[in-house]
Amino acid sequence: MSSDVLANFACLDELTQVIYQGVYRFVVISTVSDQWTINLGLSGPEGRWWRGSWTEANILKTVGSKSSDKLLEAFAEKLAETLIQGELHVSDWSAEEGAKIKLTFGPSSKKPLDIPLVEITSVEAASYTTDVLLDIALQAQSRKCHLHPDQFATTYVSPPPRTEKATPNTTASTNDATHSRSAKPIPRDADSPISEKPTLPVASGSNQDQQREIKALKAELAKQQQRAPSTDTKTKPTAAQKPLKGASLANPNKKARKYQAIEFESDEE
Repeated sequence: MSSDVLANFACLDELTQVIYQGVYRFVVISTVSDQWTINLGLSGPEGRWWRGSWTEANILKTVGSKSSDKLLEAFAEKLAETLIQGELHVSDWSAEEGAKIKLTFGPSSKKPLDIPLVEITSVEAASYTTDVLLDIALQAQSRKCHLHPDQFATTYVSPPPRTEKATPNTTASTNDATHSRSAKPIPRDADSPISEKPTLPVASGSNQDQQREIKALKAELAKQQQRAPSTDTKTKPTAAQKPLKGASLANPNKKARKYQAIEFESDEE
């Protein structure tokens, strides 16, 4: 037998659920302290509340007086799962004052469990409602006093990055690739020849991706080298042609004209 029966019912503490039954709508609140307590409220202008509870004696009477902690905990977890799934029903329902109703766990199961409920007074109902609202207000302080959590807030946590077994060579290649991607490229003149080959980045993916990237960079380098002018070949000056013998100094392609001296007769003759 368990020394603390209600310690095994901790999974039923602070659970709530809504029951839609016909035109009525109920709210169920389950709490565990020195006993397991069920509060059932009717939504609407009436604002009425019913209450029922189980002590250790009630639990042991249902489960068994010699039940172990493992059996009691399994029984409580089954009840909690039934409440969370909404498998609840208000049995013997009557809107009349003083009516004895029940909250049934698992109405469609082979062994449904009934919790008898008794309507509490209006003063007790108002006090309990205030306690519930106070608890809601205290919890709202953690979300900047909003009554409801922010619908745009997300609790998604990105998965950790996938780690691969790295060797010294792959680690060095990865560091070089990271450095080459983060370095700012040096501007070049479009007309200037390429004197140095660019460093080929090494991808961190598969070997096939690395080979494709290297081939693409080599092809681009070959195209730039073809477009660049050759720096080795220089234009040699053409040797001046010697003028032909007897050619004109003004026009070397033509022969020079010969002039005959003119003789004048003497006046003495």
